[in-house]
Amino acid sequence: MGRSWGLGCPCTDIKECMQKIQPLKYGEETCFNGSVIMKAYSSGLDIGSCNWTINSLKRSVTYLSSSLCMPACWKGFDYRSLLGNDLVIFSDLSSLNSTANTCTETHEIRNNDMIVDNDPSLRSASALSKVEIPHQLFGTDETSDEIEKISFLCSCIIDSLEGGGSVLIPVGRLGTVLLLLEQISDSLESFNLKVPIFMISPTAEETLAFVNTVPEWLSKQRQQKLFSGEALFNHVELRKVNRLHVFPSIYSSELLMMWQEPCIIFSPHWSLRLGPVVPLLHRWHADPKSLLILEQGVNVEVALLPFRPVAIKVLQCSFLSGIMMHKVEPVLEILHPKLVLYPEDLRIQDPAKENNSWSYLYYSENVQLRVPSFVEDFKACLETNLTFQLRPRRLTQQNIAIARLKGRIFLSKGKYFLAAPRIPMESSNKQLLYWGSIEPTCLLMALQERGLVGTIHWNEDAANSVCTIQITNPEKAVIETSARKTTISCEDENTATLIYEALGNLCDGI
Repeated sequence: MGRSWGLGCPCTDIKECMQKIQPLKYGEETCFNGSVIMKAYSSGLDIGSCNWTINSLKRSVTYLSSSLCMPACWKGFDYRSLLGNDLVIFSDLSSLNSTANTCTETHEIRNNDMIVDNDPSLRSASALSKVEIPHQLFGTDETSDEIEKISFLCSCIIDSLEGGGSVLIPVGRLGTVLLLLEQISDSLESFNLKVPIFMISPTAEETLAFVNTVPEWLSKQRQQKLFSGEALFNHVELRKVNRLHVFPSIYSSELLMMWQEPCIIFSPHWSLRLGPVVPLLHRWHADPKSLLILEQGVNVEVALLPFRPVAIKVLQCSFLSGIMMHKVEPVLEILHPKLVLYPEDLRIQDPAKENNSWSYLYYSENVQLRVPSFVEDFKACLETNLTFQLRPRRLTQQNIAIARLKGRIFLSKGKYFLAAPRIPMESSNKQLLYWGSIEPTCLLMALQERGLVGTIHWNEDAANSVCTIQITNPEKAVIETSARKTTISCEDENTATLIYEALGNLCDGI
């Protein structure tokens, strides 16, 4: 069967794309197109994972992705920075995989339900006060659940190693890998097993070095290690005592020289379609003593099709990867938005309660959704040089002062600004603009004082109660006035001047 090879992306194109990436710290502000302000805050899922606040002139949005309230390694879910926005886009779809996080193993090995999504310590959000909700939500330590699950994994790993089999772990999440590495090394020491641990990846060296340089992204427990002079993760000590070996490639000469089985290997890729995991599975797929650990969400039967016949034991585990369903409502109660955009798929699985103080709109993939705005008007900032040019006048009809100005409007960092015009306007040539409502009877009296004769006609059937003043002497003219506007129709210049003067006495001019 012939194969056709296609040209990949040139390095120049890749470098050009990478130059357009803007790195951000947590809480650092960035502006897109002058109109949208975005900030990233820790979601607690993994290193660099985040939720976003997106603020524009007429919208304040919280983009809520997969989040963990109490992660074991990383900085926790920063919900306080997400407060006060009108709209929440809820995009955590981790609950679609299953309502319970489980570890299951094929080939007649144990099935262990580790976490069930019915924590009794969490009551309905409507029954909790605003003070109780954060305590109930974050007081339930998810870390202990993950540690218990990883302990179960370690027991399965020890069983395979003692039986002479090797263990292959193509798990993708960095935090899970680091936790597994710590727990596995402790278990090996407890059982006095001298088994090498290999980490094979072209990015492994840089990744392990990186996690020791970002303490501000780590949990408080990990940060305490920094202040006490300890390594943030135990892979540093494991490498010093030659219990952990890191290689960029499975074909490294150093790896081939120290290769020993049974062993434990951390290596990509979780899809089992690329990376060092492919040749390793070809080596061990028929070994019933060996063990393959996968995350839930991978279709095991499809993933292992290229490696048939399969005798290797497969342990599939669902690590906590987002907000559990019973915590969604308490989280929204804390954020207290006006509107929540909620996935249609989650609505089918777990219908949202409509008796909350916020409303729901449900979205689906590739389906356009119209979202209402909660802001009708927006403010503009005056530049200092334009502020000094203002000459406000207090209106007699209303208790406000108003000024007339001419300037340039521009958008910067999500705000409108008014700046002085490039060509100054002569104030002496400005014609007054009149402001205020007109009472027809008073206007007719002012016209009669200037020698104009007319009558008033009311049209109550028209919208806004239009009133018409018809002037018949000395020249004809028509004045139509309503609550919204006044229209003057006159062919004689002198008559028009007299009408303008009469209006000037009744209205405020700016």
